[in-house]
Amino acid sequence: MASLSNRVVSIYNRKTSMRLAPAEWKAIDTICKRENIKRKNLFELIDANKDTKLGLTSSVRLFSIIYYRKALQYQLDNKQNNHSSPICDAIKGII
Repeated sequence: MASLSNRVVSIYNRKTSMRLAPAEWKAIDTICKRENIKRKNLFELIDANKDTKLGLTSSVRLFSIIYYRKALQYQLDNKQNNHSSPICDAIKGII
């Protein structure tokens, strides 16, 4: 099992730490590159829309799973030209 990597992230001008597996950090970075969004902005978007019962780390994990599931669904359904984005659907999924 991969060990978790602890990183300090800054959101809303405050610092917080998150522990994710290296593959999870890479998945987040891939989403950011694909969606042309900075990691800080993505974390702020997730934090602003997450279920209040979940912490940021859990919400980031849930967002990532939903994002990749939706991206695959779009690819399989040939919806790449649709105006919808997996990022929007993933945010809706963590509420």
